[in-house]
Amino acid sequence: MKILILILSIIIFCFNVAAQEHSCTALQAQEAESSVSMLNNWQDIYKSFKRFRQCDDGAIAEGYSESIVRMLVHKWNQLDILIKLASEDKDFYAFVIRHIDATADKAEIEMIICNSSKRCTKSASKICSEIKNKSKEALKEIGDY
Repeated sequence: MKILILILSIIIFCFNVAAQEHSCTALQAQEAESSVSMLNNWQDIYKSFKRFRQCDDGAIAEGYSESIVRMLVHKWNQLDILIKLASEDKDFYAFVIRHIDATADKAEIEMIICNSSKRCTKSASKICSEIKNKSKEALKEIGDY
């Protein structure tokens, strides 16, 4: 019986430590919120993702979406950097795709569809197709596609 209690205590302790590691502290939330909408390149978005991914909710999530959409609209020529980062970190790639969403402006989503349809190299066709499909989903959510 003592062994069972000890084992359960260890499991509960480990669970609590793991939960704390993945929760967003007030300080982290404040830092993330003040910086996410000002991310201007894929490397900075990736660094922020690694540092604040546990804070990806509410206004912070909207800031990430704004930065990611801005990159896909205005800095499409840097897609190769995204492709490299995404190939090295599948969680980051999923994060980027998730943030192509209905919080963006309709015109920006349409521009992403245009970029992914017309400005994509053959070697990037898979990621472009996924970006285009997620953009179309976002337009459907907006209700105008």
